Amino acid sequence: MNTMMSRRGVLGVLGLATGGLVASAAGPPKESGLSSEGLLVGHAGFQPRTTMPLPHDELPGFLSKAQLASHHAEYARLVERLHGAEQGIQDGVPDAAKYAELRHAQVAAANGVLLHELYFTGLAPTKVEPPRYLVGHMTEHMGPWATWQEDFRQCALTATAWAALVYDPYDDRWHDVVMSSDDDGVWIGANPLVVCDVSPHAWSTDYRQRVDYVDAFLEHVDWDEVARRYRAVDRK
Repeated sequence: MNTMMSRRGVLGVLGLATGGLVASAAGPPKESGLSSEGLLVGHAGFQPRTTMPLPHDELPGFLSKAQLASHHAEYARLVERLHGAEQGIQDGVPDAAKYAELRHAQVAAANGVLLHELYFTGLAPTKVEPPRYLVGHMTEHMGPWATWQEDFRQCALTATAWAALVYDPYDDRWHDVVMSSDDDGVWIGANPLVVCDVSPHAWSTDYRQRVDYVDAFLEHVDWDEVARRYRAVDRK
């Protein structure tokens, strides 16, 4: 075995010992993809890193203009936070603590942006009956529709940030999940189908109690949009 340590190895050890990062000559990875690909291609928002406009300025009987506007402003701040984190990473960070902070911020902001967009685009101004295609899959994966609704309702009342119905292509199952923050409770590899924001900023302008908001949310899920999401990721 060659016991001589290379110059690069020595520098790496020194970098770790001093608590810093030794940047490679190539710099950080680009973390970029193709603008013509992705599940959200052609959509404003997360995929091209822009701020998505609200699909509906008001949802009468459910969410007011004031409620949606303040919620959208919260989302827009997350978009800027994501830009800031990703720009900081690309600029290069010599300090290990700062680099870790930016990476954590990137994940939290990216999750928050995407979750908000899935929430906004999954709402309907009036009640939408689930298409037969989706009813069949719901029955297969979650049992009777009423049973799923009650479980999702309980998840939404238990969670502190998000409740979601997700599809996991690894086990080919649907699951109801609860999240305590944008980056806590994530089901790795799962595709969100129904997303409910339960943070006070999503409902406290219009509702005194979360339970009333959750009940109204379940009456305003755009099941046609949910069906489109599932078709895009179903393993078939």
